[in-house]
This record gives sequence, structure tokens and C-alpha cells, in this order.
Amino acid sequence: MKTIRTMRYFVVLAGLAIVWAQFPPRTDDHFWRKKVVITLDLREKINVPLESGQEGYQLYTNYSTDPITDKSPYSNREGFIVALVKAFKEGKFVGFDPKNLSRQMTFEEFDSYSRRIEQGGGEGAGAQEGGGIDEMGGEEFDSGEFMDEGMDVEGGAVEGTAADAGSRTPSSKDAFPYIKYYRTLARFIEDRIFDKNKSDMYYDIQYLCLVRVDPKGALPDEDAVCFRYKDVMDVMDDTQWRNRANDAEDRSVREIIELRRFSSYVTIVSGDVVNTLNQAELRRQQMIEFEHHLWTY
Repeated sequence: MKTIRTMRYFVVLAGLAIVWAQFPPRTDDHFWRKKVVITLDLREKINVPLESGQEGYQLYTNYSTDPITDKSPYSNREGFIVALVKAFKEGKFVGFDPKNLSRQMTFEEFDSYSRRIEQGGGEGAGAQEGGGIDEMGGEEFDSGEFMDEGMDVEGGAVEGTAADAGSRTPSSKDAFPYIKYYRTLARFIEDRIFDKNKSDMYYDIQYLCLVRVDPKGALPDEDAVCFRYKDVMDVMDDTQWRNRANDAEDRSVREIIELRRFSSYVTIVSGDVVNTLNQAELRRQQMIEFEHHLWTY
């Protein structure tokens, strides 16, 4: 009985954590607040389950599409980046310009910008003669440098292997040929709030931004579109986070994010840009130290 009570206790705590993520303290209870931008490197081991596009690194085993053996309750199983782009195209929510979050951005704008990048005609990419290699390095991204023979970047078998092409996990790279540029980084814009009544720190996520990354490193990373987190909650709820070490059950991406089960580094603190990983770690430690001092009487 004691074990059951303990398990119930932790379940209640997990539920409260998710509720708090949705409903931060009222403004009058904000003792301290900072606007923080954090960056997630989706190639980090702890972050890989958030983005199934990293399957080419052999951290996943392909899920079967057989309805008898596959009991996953999640509709989106290609990672949250693909899930967001698909839902954006379907009009489930609107996007916002990262340079001006008060200006809405349509999917057509995002798609046009991304396809120019894919064709080598994006900002700073310049014109490409002959239409050969992708100026943004798509050819290098798909080179298979880190993959086992016979596997493509989506984790399925390439044509000509013994694997059945019909058993591959459905891919969106045909519908969104530029998706490879968004599967490396993501950013959260959030408020760090210290509740003066409960003496606890809250992480109120405001926006989730997709970041365009040049695989060759020739161009700087650039935020392409941002979504209000409250608008994408339902999509994140229906997106699979898979523990590759345990098939007993999966989680939703939303649950993992709101329980802070990911690795990130600080990019901006109240408008102050952090330029290096050492500075990012310093600012993170400073905020932890400040929170500690708030508890000291």
C-alpha cells in the first residue's frame, strides 16, 4: 500500500507540473520575472526523441505501420518539427514573424521563403548557375556520413535494399523538401517567473520558433517562424516522444517539454544576447544563484 501511495503522489506532482505550465501565476504574484530565449540542439542525445528526423543517426528503430502490431495513440510520429509544419499548412494556427512578433506570417510566406532556400536563392545564398548542388548544403546534409549503409535520413531503407519500402515510416520530405534545414535547432521564448506566494519558479513558454540552419555553416542560423505555444499545445499533445530504450509506453512531446525533460542553453536574457556557450552557462548559473538567494531570509 505504501508503494501505491508513493506512486500516486508522484503522479499528482507530475499532473500539477503540467497544470502550472499552462497556468502561470497571476501578474500581481510575480516577484521576479525575466524574458529568456533558450535554444535546443535537437542532435543532443536527450533531445533526439523530440525530433524523429534524426533517425538517420541510428538512434531509432523504424516503427511498423501494421495496425495490428503498432498501438501508438499518436498521429504525429515524425517529430514535432514536421508536426508543426503540417499543422501550420492545414491552418490549425497562425505563425508570427520572429523579427516582429506582432505581425502574423502565413504558411505561404514561410513556404516561399523555405523553398527559395532549398533552391539556393534565399537571402545571402546568391544565384546558382546550372541548378546543380544546393547552395544551402542540402547535398551535404543527405550525404549519409553518419548513417549505416542502406538507410536514408528519414530512417527508412533506400531503394534497392531488401527492406520493404511499404513498411517505412511515412515521410514529409517530399511535401516539404526544405524540412531538413529545420531539424537541427529550435527556440523557446519564455518568461521565468518567481511566484512570491508559493516561492517557486515557473517557466511560462510564450513562443516556439523554428530555426533555419545551414548544414555547411556558411550562413548564420536564422529564426524562420514563431508559433504561440498555447496555439500549438494540441498538436504537441498528439506528437509522439519515444523512449528508444523502453517500448512499454511513449509520451507526448508536450508532456516532455512542460516537464523540462530536455537540454537547452540560454540565448537571450531580457534583450541581452549571449554569444558563446560559456556565456550561456554563466547566465544559467547566475539565474540559479539568484533564485537561491530569493529563498534566503
